[in-house]
Amino acid sequence: MNPHHSVLGKENAILSGSGTDYYVADFEGSLSIKTVVSGCAVWQAGGREFTVHENSYLILNDRQRYTMTIESAKRVTTFCLFFRRGFVEDIFRTAVTRSTLLLDSPQEDLTELGFVERLESEHSPVLGLTRRLRAKLGANNAPEEILEDDFVSIAEAMINEHHAAASAAAKLPGARRSTRDELYRRLLRGRDYMLSSLDRPVRLTEAAQAACLSTYHFHREFRRLFGETPHQYLTRHRLERARLLLADDTSSVVDICLASGFESPASFSLLFRRHFGSSPTKFRQTARQISKIR
Repeated sequence: MNPHHSVLGKENAILSGSGTDYYVADFEGSLSIKTVVSGCAVWQAGGREFTVHENSYLILNDRQRYTMTIESAKRVTTFCLFFRRGFVEDIFRTAVTRSTLLLDSPQEDLTELGFVERLESEHSPVLGLTRRLRAKLGANNAPEEILEDDFVSIAEAMINEHHAAASAAAKLPGARRSTRDELYRRLLRGRDYMLSSLDRPVRLTEAAQAACLSTYHFHREFRRLFGETPHQYLTRHRLERARLLLADDTSSVVDICLASGFESPASFSLLFRRHFGSSPTKFRQTARQISKIR
């Protein structure tokens, strides 16, 4: 936990910290997962900008140089996992290679997987497992061998998502695989833009522009890939972020409404009730009662 930066890539490691102002420039790390416990932080990598909120995570590949910035009136807490080089690749190789080959060549050179660098949302198993690991660390000082099991579970979930991404890209229109892959990456860029903008209004044209697609093309293929329109997707994730803030944040309901990208408290309350079955105020009261029992 919070080792010297020279350890990154040599061992599985966790970096976590809190603050209102923080800046790291042009840092090179190992394959990593960036999450935020509270607030939001911005990572810049590969000429792109990713804003990570409480209900999303960012994956960055090995040796990807990045800049990380926190500028907030409220305290922001980050929780980031760094994988030992070859750790995830070994799990992947073991999953796809016959046992006889594994026995004959246990130390074979590992090929870097090359994950799609992207934001993933609340429903990702990777994010759920990372939260579970953080909760375990908060409850006690877990031995390193137990934490290793968590890193294995998270790596397996990352590989499953990697496969799912390849399958999703294959279903997109296009005679060539390269065309389908490029369309998939552009749709992810538009989705990354929306997930980075949960705290402010976003127009469909802006997301399409971030994806380098025409507005209608982006809308049509986004719905084909994710099963809902960009507006439906964005609204759902804003509501889920609002739910997290209502349970853990002390800000007023109106402030949480605005921090979740909604402009009207009345429409926010209506949408929240439709989605979760209770008003924001009632949900908060219930969440606090449950917290007291625990």
